[in-house]
Order: sequence, then structure tokens, then C-alpha cells
Amino acid sequence: ENTAKAEVMQRDIDNAKKQKAKFKNLEEKLVSLKLEREAAVKKLPSEKKIPDLTRTVTRLSKKYRVSVTAINPSGQAKVEYFTKVNYLISMKGNYHDIGRFLTALGLEERILTSENLIITGTAGAETSATGTFTLAAYQYNG
Repeated sequence: ENTAKAEVMQRDIDNAKKQKAKFKNLEEKLVSLKLEREAAVKKLPSEKKIPDLTRTVTRLSKKYRVSVTAINPSGQAKVEYFTKVNYLISMKGNYHDIGRFLTALGLEERILTSENLIITGTAGAETSATGTFTLAAYQYNG
């Protein structure tokens, strides 16, 4: 009788150890999922975050020697899981600097796209081009 009880207790101990091992894996998985969620929120925030967006555009324009002359909201469109918020941006600078600036915007952690680009060549020592484009910033609808 005692041997049977000991066997049952041993099985219970083994089951408890298995559950503990699964729990540890669940904790690790939870931490991993939280990190993935944080990364996703940086790419696709749930708010407009206009100050962050303006800081990003300003920082990159200074880095690539592009003068942003205007940033104007130009509407938004809701899609099933996200909202596309558009900003009309006017700029001037060297043709190649504008190209590097637009590339840097596309490589940002937050999902941004440049659309409807119009570049016009100008005569002058300071700038070789002026342009406008629509910057589309995306936000999660969840």
C-alpha cells in the first residue's frame, strides 16, 4: 500500500516538474511576444504621433541638407487594419541630397512611404531642385 502511494506521489512529482518546465517556456515565450509587439508598435503606432513624425522629418532633412519648407496634413484614409495619414511636404535642395533624404524616410523604423513626387530643377548656387511629395504615415486601427 505504501509502495503504491509512493508511486502515485512520484508520478505527481514528475507531472509537477513537467508543468514547471512548460511554465518556464511560457514565460520565455511571453517575454518574446512582448518584444515583438513593441517592435510592431514602433513600426505601426496606434496614434498619429505628429510630433515624432515632424522630428523625424526635421532630423533627416538636416542630415541630408534638404530644406523642408512646408508640412501640411492632406487627409487620411481608413483601411481594414490601419489608417493611412497623408502629409504634403515641400522641399528644396540638391537633387542627390533629396534622393538620399527620401531613401532615409523609407528606411525609418516607422512605416512611411513617399508618394506623388514632383521634382523641378532650379538655377542657383544653393539648390538645384525643389520638390513636393506626399508622405504617408500608417497607424494601426486596433
